[in-house]
Amino acid sequence: MKNNDTTLKIGDKVYPTVKLNNQIWMAENLNLELNHGCWVYEENSLYGEWFGRLYTWDAAMEACPKGWHLPSNEEWDALIESFGGEKEAYHQLLKSGDNAFNARFAGYRSHDGIFLSIERAADFWTSTEAGKANAWLRYMLYKKERVFKLIDDKRCGFSVRYVKD
Repeated sequence: MKNNDTTLKIGDKVYPTVKLNNQIWMAENLNLELNHGCWVYEENSLYGEWFGRLYTWDAAMEACPKGWHLPSNEEWDALIESFGGEKEAYHQLLKSGDNAFNARFAGYRSHDGIFLSIERAADFWTSTEAGKANAWLRYMLYKKERVFKLIDDKRCGFSVRYVKD
């Protein structure tokens, strides 16, 4: 992994990036306030500063800046394999610093509005749909030390990382 000079500006915020598996990824969770489809965990702005916001799948797709995209299932698969598998990827994605992904256990928001698992789960949308109402995501659980694949309701709120086109 090498750091790069590519940065991403969305709204008033500049996001750090990192080169992983020959792609430029955001190195911080998106924290852009939208008129709909996004929340700060338990509506506490201090959580937003550290963990970013949680987005529905539609909001994550809508907020994506030009020249970037929500990573697909296949891009996540390739990233995880580049680290040597689900267990090794878990540890690599949690690394912090200038040359790291900097995953945060931001929790999530269920489709019925309940906030869950802060400091225990890191969930990231993919662009890959699984039918009309669902999409794939990647998640990490603090005590499981693996990166998992899951299909969930697009109305749920999960963290967002974009990849440069």
